Amino acid sequence: MPSLPKTTEFYLSETPQERERRIRELFDSLDRKNKGVLDSEAIQKGFTTMTHLPARTKYVNELLDRCDTSHDGLVDYAEFKTYVTDKERELWNLFGKLDQRGDGRLRPSDVETALRGAGIEISKEEFGHFIQLMDLDGNGSIDFHEFKNFLLLLPQSNMSDMYQYYQTSTQLTQDAEVIIPPTDEAAHHAWRYLLAGGVAGAVSRTCTAPFDRLKVYLITHSRQTPPVTLTSAMRAIYEKGGWRGFFVGNGLNVVKIVPESAIKFYAYETCKGLMAKALDCEDKDSIPTSARFIAGGMAGLCAQFMIYPAETLKTRIMSQGERTQVFKTAKTMYARAGIRAFWPGLTLGMVGVFPYQAMDLGIYETLKISYLQYADREYGESRDRQPSVLVLWACGMVSGSIGATSVYPLNVIRTRLQAQGTHAHPHYYDSAWHAARVTYQKDGVRGFYKGLGPTLLKVVPAVSITYITYEWSKRELGIS
Repeated sequence: MPSLPKTTEFYLSETPQERERRIRELFDSLDRKNKGVLDSEAIQKGFTTMTHLPARTKYVNELLDRCDTSHDGLVDYAEFKTYVTDKERELWNLFGKLDQRGDGRLRPSDVETALRGAGIEISKEEFGHFIQLMDLDGNGSIDFHEFKNFLLLLPQSNMSDMYQYYQTSTQLTQDAEVIIPPTDEAAHHAWRYLLAGGVAGAVSRTCTAPFDRLKVYLITHSRQTPPVTLTSAMRAIYEKGGWRGFFVGNGLNVVKIVPESAIKFYAYETCKGLMAKALDCEDKDSIPTSARFIAGGMAGLCAQFMIYPAETLKTRIMSQGERTQVFKTAKTMYARAGIRAFWPGLTLGMVGVFPYQAMDLGIYETLKISYLQYADREYGESRDRQPSVLVLWACGMVSGSIGATSVYPLNVIRTRLQAQGTHAHPHYYDSAWHAARVTYQKDGVRGFYKGLGPTLLKVVPAVSITYITYEWSKRELGIS
């Protein structure tokens, strides 16, 4: 019968007394001041002692929260022992999955395969340094003892978190002072963020295309007598094009939304990283709420400016009384007013998109992070664990509803400027102020909220689907 691998011997041959003594010795080595409890300072030093790397406050706080079941801000021996027992079991299972030969030793190729499986690509030099930190005896492979010691204090147990800890910690001095890396995390994973954002936008917009069609119809047909209602609008759209009539302009919508959503989410992640550096925060997830709002607004401005001509073209196509070709519409627009025809209401759009995206992205992520912190505190769930679909849906519903309602009057004026001169909206305007004045004279205050019902019916599922798809895409692409 073949002998058990070294890791199995290590894990199973230990008696309860030996295990108790080992954990006690580890606790005492961390409790340098002999207080009988571990505080954040002791844990911070423990990271450096066991991994030879300083840890950001984020990891210290997460470990403290996981161990501190009494919620007194301190970890006593009983709490520490419970954590170590559970953690070693997690690491044992992870080690077994990575040990492709089953001989109780991880080769560099095993670790490299696991990193690639998690979507992580690093240079040969950086990978060599990563391996050296775990390979304490320098024999070219990592046994369970070395693997366990390196990861015992890390709250999470997967390759993405292992590498993230290594990457962030190598950006700190031994005094935990931040060293700004040459490229930030968002830039490193640029194509992944762009792809995740693009997929999220395409899925969301296609699912909610009928609501967008109704919104534009109600806004652009507001001057008809008798007034257009939601029911009459649905009937008119169906009579002209059947069920496909509700998806008129959706092809262009998807062409528009893919780059818009991709740019928006990538710009948002990048702006959060810049905010974290400017405010000297641990990482982009620990920036204050106000910084998230600013990052969201800036991301909205970038996306809006880049796709505004496509937005105008889409609005005009959806406002036509018959099927219209994209190129024919674009040619007609250019013949009438040149390149300026594609940018009506741009200033108004930029003014409106900043607060909308600031509230949408800012409120969504604040709610999501707040929920994760609550779940971690109340139920001991990991903050890095993805919230359920229901939670993401609720966060998107709240953020989208608040954002859309708050800037809707600006959206009405912008849409009418974009649709001016079409069959559905033949009126022309001299300026945004002129459009606002005509709207008020015709319909009063209520005129600025024409189509709000379909908009909210669209926004609630659209935003929620967008965020759910975005979070799923990020996870599948190995980014956080």
